Amino acid sequence: MHLKCHTSLEEFFLDIDVAFESQVASIFGPSGSGKTSLLDFIAGLRDVLSGEIEIGGRVLFSTSQRINLAPQERSVGYVPQETALFPHLSVRRNILFGAGREKGPRTIAGGNLDHVAAVLEIDHLLDRGVTRLSGGECQRVALARAILSRPQLLLLDEPLASLDIGLKERIIPYLRRVRDEFTIPMIYVTHNPTEVLSLADWVLIIKKGQVVAQGVPRDVLMSGSVLSQLDRDQLENVFNVSLVDSDFKGGRSRVRFRSGQDLYIPYLLGPVDCSIQIGIRGDDILVATKYPEEISAGNVLRGIIRRIERIEGQCVMRVEAGEIFCVRLTSSAVERLKLREGGEVFLVIKARSCMIL
Repeated sequence: MHLKCHTSLEEFFLDIDVAFESQVASIFGPSGSGKTSLLDFIAGLRDVLSGEIEIGGRVLFSTSQRINLAPQERSVGYVPQETALFPHLSVRRNILFGAGREKGPRTIAGGNLDHVAAVLEIDHLLDRGVTRLSGGECQRVALARAILSRPQLLLLDEPLASLDIGLKERIIPYLRRVRDEFTIPMIYVTHNPTEVLSLADWVLIIKKGQVVAQGVPRDVLMSGSVLSQLDRDQLENVFNVSLVDSDFKGGRSRVRFRSGQDLYIPYLLGPVDCSIQIGIRGDDILVATKYPEEISAGNVLRGIIRRIERIEGQCVMRVEAGEIFCVRLTSSAVERLKLREGGEVFLVIKARSCMIL
């Protein structure tokens, strides 16, 4: 994908020039940075002064070639923040609305109505009116409608922004199913790093219309310059693990990283070897220079400090303990413990600090 857009917005000039190959690329940044505007340019909903937009070798817009495909000719599916469902139509008719109207190439794995509804678990809702749906159900219906239009590219503009935390946790697995089930590239706009780490394989960091960083999400979001701007209640560590076993009486389960390292998390009922995602806040990881004994925390991981970045009175530390963990500490704690890059430490993590995503 190649995006080269130069245009004027209300408060600043948007100047983007990037090229990348990705199944799910996330556009990450604060509100008002130009993320939604960029999606509108890709979809053809707003005019661009100059530039080029190319997806999979197909040019959608080019000032030099004098190409500017109409929105309906771009084969782009768009799921906005507000689902924009038709209130007078049933779920089935909302989903099928764009199925026979696609222009341009058809994606080879768009699926049919039954398949898409089954993946998103809305097959039992097909004959229901959309005014009777919950917020999470509306999001899945809007997503199904976009998929059934058989797009070459799927755009999602902060689809979870209006949902509460509980609903977000339930919708993210559906987005992962779409990512894994259908061969439709996605561009996912968000200001939540957990969503980026859970879904994307590439991320663009945008501020005031400029790309300030891009790359693999874990590398980019775990840099000190980005971490220092995140809210403290957001997750810096998201891992894919497999379930090893569960202890109902003990209230915990054991999972395994790809590296072979085990970790205890809150009890989870599921089949052995099933794949799950967990998240851990950097502030919830304690650091010791000697192996701690007689403590209540269920996890003690031996690791090596690979990087320490000092930013605005705090330190962001990357520790290799089977996986790379991001840990937040105060500068005084780093000095008191005499922590140095290359030094050995022990990460202390409560089972309850591991969130099942």
